[in-house]
Amino acid sequence: MAEIKFDHTYVSVEDMDRAIAFYETLLGKKVVHREEDTWADFDLGNGCYFGLINPSVLEAKRKVGNNCIPVFRTDDADEIFNKIKGLGVKIFHEPKTLDYTDYFYRVFLCYDTEGNLIEVAQYED
Repeated sequence: MAEIKFDHTYVSVEDMDRAIAFYETLLGKKVVHREEDTWADFDLGNGCYFGLINPSVLEAKRKVGNNCIPVFRTDDADEIFNKIKGLGVKIFHEPKTLDYTDYFYRVFLCYDTEGNLIEVAQYED
């Protein structure tokens, strides 16, 4: 039987430099691979990558903003929120602890510089 595992996800962006600056701040990591203004990706560890793609270079049918919701896990949602709220991005909602889960799950959502909704979550295993 063939094996399958998660490898990467990516979001569409209009301004590669602006998006890279945002995600380098959010993730505390530098881009590991960049193809001019077409593609860039971050190594998130354990063989997982997060990528940025410029749809205007590839095809006009891709939509920028809200094409998926990547979730970034952290051990302190409030600290990450305070780190990025000064970047001028739109906040969907501030950190809150969900009351409808049977385990601790603290989360906030914001839009990146390109209009993509992202989630940052803190939860127990």
